[in-house]
Amino acid sequence: MTAVLAGLMLAAGTSACASDGSGDAAPGEVDAASAFVAMIEWQTGEQEPVVTDAGETELPVIYVVAAAGETIDVGVQAAVAEATVDMATVRFADEATDAFDDDLDGEPVRDQGSMLLVGAIPVAAPTIVVDLVRYVAADRPEPFQLEITADDLGPGTIGQRSAIVTSATSPTE
Repeated sequence: MTAVLAGLMLAAGTSACASDGSGDAAPGEVDAASAFVAMIEWQTGEQEPVVTDAGETELPVIYVVAAAGETIDVGVQAAVAEATVDMATVRFADEATDAFDDDLDGEPVRDQGSMLLVGAIPVAAPTIVVDLVRYVAADRPEPFQLEITADDLGPGTIGQRSAIVTSATSPTE
């Protein structure tokens, strides 16, 4: 895991979270907050649902960590939490190790969740590319490169920004 973490941190090169992601993108551009929301929405489609003993489906738990080791801006965290409240339980962590349950064999991600270790978020643009490593356990890294594109939400959403993952590639594919 250390090699993958170090490699992603070197590849990132710049801060993933220096900006608060609000107000630094024009309409039709992907900013930091909309990029994180798009990544979380993508992950919810990839993750198996968690069913309780009572047979109820719970929202997936997704930990989000900046690969550069920085704290993701509080303004970005708040915007992401608000936008994803009905799709996932999002937990931001300052360190990747915070997401793993080291008391269990294989060190799975806590709460039957997943962790997204996110590389640098580029400056706002209509389409951006973000490197990330997805984990379901400490020893199961899955690197991806996501292309995230600004998405028009349609009538009645003037001034709102949204984004979607339009491509997810893995070096193992």
